[in-house]
Amino acid sequence: MAATKPILPVEGKRNVMVTSALPYVNNVPHLGNIIGCVLSADVFARFSRLRGCNTLFICGTDEYGTATETKAIAEGMTPKEICDKYNAIHKNVYDWFEISFDHFGRTSTEQQTEIAQDIFWKCYNNDYVIQKDEEQWFCVSCDCFLADRFVEGTCPDCGYTDARGDQCDECGHPLHAYQLKNPRCKFRKDCGKTPELRTSTHLYLSLDKLQAKTEQFFCQSCTTGVWSQNAKDITNSWFAKGLEPRAITRDLKWGTPVPLKGFESKVFYVWFDAPIGYISITAEYTKDWDKWWRNPENVELFQFMAKDNVLFHSIIFPSSLLGTGEKWTMVNNLSATEYLNYEDRQFSKSRGVGVFGNNAQESGIPADIYRFYLLYIRPETADTHFDWDDLIAKHNNELLNNLGNFVHRALTFSHKFFDGKLTSITLTEEDKEVVNAINLELESYVHTIEKQVKLRDGLRNLLAISRHGNQLMQANKPWALVKAGDLARAGSVVSLSCNVVALITAMLYPYMPATAENLTRQLNYKPTFIPNSFELVLGEGHAIGEPCTLFSRIDPAMAKTWSQQYGGAQQESKQQSDNQPLEDLPTDKESLERLVAEQGNVVRQAKADGIDKADLNKLVQELRRRKSALAKVTCTSPDDKKDKSKATGGDSENVEKPKKQKKQSKQKQKQEKKQYDGPLADSLKRLGQEVAQQAKVLRDLKLNNASDDDCKAAESRLLGLKGELGAIKDEIRQSISRQNVNEGCIFELQNIGLFYLVSMEVYKQQDNGGLLSLCLLEQGMKTKTIKAISFSPDNTDTCKTTSAKETKLLLEKQNMD
Repeated sequence: MAATKPILPVEGKRNVMVTSALPYVNNVPHLGNIIGCVLSADVFARFSRLRGCNTLFICGTDEYGTATETKAIAEGMTPKEICDKYNAIHKNVYDWFEISFDHFGRTSTEQQTEIAQDIFWKCYNNDYVIQKDEEQWFCVSCDCFLADRFVEGTCPDCGYTDARGDQCDECGHPLHAYQLKNPRCKFRKDCGKTPELRTSTHLYLSLDKLQAKTEQFFCQSCTTGVWSQNAKDITNSWFAKGLEPRAITRDLKWGTPVPLKGFESKVFYVWFDAPIGYISITAEYTKDWDKWWRNPENVELFQFMAKDNVLFHSIIFPSSLLGTGEKWTMVNNLSATEYLNYEDRQFSKSRGVGVFGNNAQESGIPADIYRFYLLYIRPETADTHFDWDDLIAKHNNELLNNLGNFVHRALTFSHKFFDGKLTSITLTEEDKEVVNAINLELESYVHTIEKQVKLRDGLRNLLAISRHGNQLMQANKPWALVKAGDLARAGSVVSLSCNVVALITAMLYPYMPATAENLTRQLNYKPTFIPNSFELVLGEGHAIGEPCTLFSRIDPAMAKTWSQQYGGAQQESKQQSDNQPLEDLPTDKESLERLVAEQGNVVRQAKADGIDKADLNKLVQELRRRKSALAKVTCTSPDDKKDKSKATGGDSENVEKPKKQKKQSKQKQKQEKKQYDGPLADSLKRLGQEVAQQAKVLRDLKLNNASDDDCKAAESRLLGLKGELGAIKDEIRQSISRQNVNEGCIFELQNIGLFYLVSMEVYKQQDNGGLLSLCLLEQGMKTKTIKAISFSPDNTDTCKTTSAKETKLLLEKQNMD
C-alpha cells in the first residue's frame, strides 16, 4: 500500500524501517519462503504502524546471479525477461497475501549499480579489498568462464559421469569444478564442448581485517536491540572460526558491473550485491533514501529472514558498510526463523510437493486463513511443518469456535435486542476481573511483539482475549437476562463485549487484515492504534453495522484431498508407463556405445530441464542397463575404478554382488576399528548424523533442480552443522593430542570420517575425498621413522613407513603445521 508521498523519518518520532529478505527471482515462492521473510515482516510493520511508529516497509526481488542466467537459458529467455516475468509473479503472490509493502522493487536497477559501486570503491580505497587468482573452466565456444553449475563431468572419486561442478550426486562428495574429469560445458543446452582451465583473478573483501569492527557492532546491536537466538548463535559461530577474505566478483554477464580497471568483464557476487538492494530499492522509492539509510541516530532497522540468510545480514552486509568508513543505518533487530517443511518433507517445486504462491490462490482457502496458520506455527525456535489436518483443526477450533463464535454472539445480540446500539456500561467486580485478565494478555501481546519480536506468542494472546470474551458472555447469559427483564445488565454485558471485539480488531490487523477489515464494517469502527490497556472506545449510542459470520467450517475430510493435491503424487499415465516392457539391447560393442552415449545425453538434458525425480531415476536406470550390457560385451570389471565412468559388466545379479561384498567389507573394517567413546561422543554422533542427513537433503534438492532459495537454505544449514561438528572435532583433537595413546591405535569417530592413527607419537586425520593429512606431535620429529596410513578414495588402508624427514617434507608440501 504505497503512500502518495514518500514516507520519510520524522524528528521526534520513533522511525522504524522494516525489511524482509529479498526473495530470489527465479521461482515461485512457497509457504516456507512466505513465513520466513515477507509475512513475518508484514505482521511487524502493521503492528508498528498501529503503535504510532513512523514505519517504512521495503522489499523487492533479488535478480542478479548465476541462478537467473540458468533459469533464462532453461526457459529460452533473456535474464531481463526472466526477471520481469518472476518479479510480476512475486508481486502478484504478495498482493494476494496482503503484504503491506510501502515499496516492492528490484535489484536490477541503475540505483543498485550506483550505490553498490560506491560502497565497493570506498572499501577498496580503505584497503579492505584484495585480489586472488582462481582456476576456472572457460568455454571457448560460449566465450565465457563457467560457474560451477554450468560444468559437468566425471567425478574424480566415484567415476560418475554426470557429476556437477560443485558436487557429485552419486557419491555425495563436494567438488571444485576444476577437479572434474572429462568436463563438459552446460552453459547452453546445445554446447557440451570441452572447456579449458584458465586463471581468473577475482576481488575479495577482507572480512578478516574487518572482524574486530564487525564483532564490536554485533555485540552492541545484540545488547541494544532484539536478535533471535538462532541469529546470535549462527553469527557467533562464524566469529569463533575466524572470518576469512571472501570473493565479491564472478565471471558472469548478468549482474552489477565491477568498475575497477581490469575487472570490467566481471560482476559483483550476489552475496555482496544483494543486501545492498535494500538501500537501492529505498532509493528507487525516494530520492531522499539517505534520510533512512544514513541516519542511525533516528532510525531503527528491523530485518526478517530465515536462518539461512543470517550470515549475509549479520556479518557480510554490516562488514561491507563498515568497510566504507562512513555512517550507515545498520540492523538493530534481526529476527530469523527456523525452517517450515511441508508435512514430512521439504517443499519442492520440481516434485510438486507443497503449497506455492499460485497454488494458495487456487486452493479456495482465503489468504487470511493461510496467514493465520503460518503465523500460528511460525518456526521461531525449531523447525515446524505445514499439516492439513492441523490447519483444519486450528481453523475450526480457534477461529470458528473461539474467535468467530465470540464476535458473532456479541454483535448479533446487540443487533437483535438493542437495535445495534450500545448501551451504558456498568462494570461489576466480575467484569473487572475479566478486564484485568484481558489487560494481562494485551500487555503480553504488546511486549512479545514490540520487545521480543515473538509473533507467534502475540497471536496466542489475541486468541486468549477472545476466550475471555466467550467466558464473559457465557457467565452472564445476556439472553437469559433479557428474558428475565434485566435489560440494563444485558446491555452492559453485550456492550462491554462489543468493546472487547473492537480491541481484538485492532490486535487482529497485523495478522489477518482482511478479517479485521470485515470486523470494522460490522463494528462501524476502525481502530487506528493498539493501546497499552483495554479502553471503552465504543460509547453509549454507538451504532454497529450488520453482523455476519467471519468463518465457515472446513470439512476435515478436505485434509486428504489437499494432501494428495499438493503431495507430489504421480499421474496415472506415469504409473502405467512403469509397466512398459524394456526393449532388447543389441550385442555388438559399436551399437551399445552409441546407445550409451545417446542415453547419457538424454539424462543430462533431463537434469537441465528439471524433470520430476521419479522420471529422472527411470532414465538413469536405463543408462545403467545399457552400460551394463556394454561392460558385458567388452569384459570390463564393474569394480575397475578407471572404467567406472563406463558401464559395469555382467547381468544384474552379478553387478550387484561386488557392490554388496564391498559394502560388507567396509562394515567389517568399521567394526574392527575402535569407536571413540570419550567426552563429547554423544554430541559428535548426533551432529555427524545431522550432517549426513542434511547432505542428503541438499543432494536431493540439487538432483531435482530445486529453486535457488531452497538450495541456498539447505546449503547454509549444512554449513552451520558442519561448523558445529568442526568445533566438536577440534575439541576432541586437542584432548586426544594430550593423552598417552598406545601405538598403532586407530579411532573412528562414530563413522563420520575422522580417523586417528597414533604410532611413534604421530596421529593422522583423513579429510574428505581421501586427501592425506599428517599432523605431528612435537615429539614425533625426534623419531627416526614414522608409520603412516594413507587412504585411497574408497577408504582402503595402505600402510607405509617413511622417515621423519620425508614426512616433514610432505607436511611442508601440504602447507600444514
